[in-house]
Amino acid sequence: MPKEKKYKSTIAAIYKRRYEDIGMFYFIEGQRYVVPMVTIEQAIENFFRYMGIREFNADSAMTTYSRMKKEYFDSQKEEQ
Repeated sequence: MPKEKKYKSTIAAIYKRRYEDIGMFYFIEGQRYVVPMVTIEQAIENFFRYMGIREFNADSAMTTYSRMKKEYFDSQKEEQ
């Protein structure tokens, strides 16, 4: 079996998600990295506006983002 690349083991749980969730997660993280004052709610709205989706469930998107962020933090703890 080929050896797994280090960056994939760090965020492996995230890669097992749907591609829409992964896209949203990294879009939000990117916005918050560039503009730290943007809230998660604003970043979620910006993501759906960028994707051209007018009707979306903001609470569901927030829950998905929060779970992915927790998975990311947990994977970072395991790495250290």
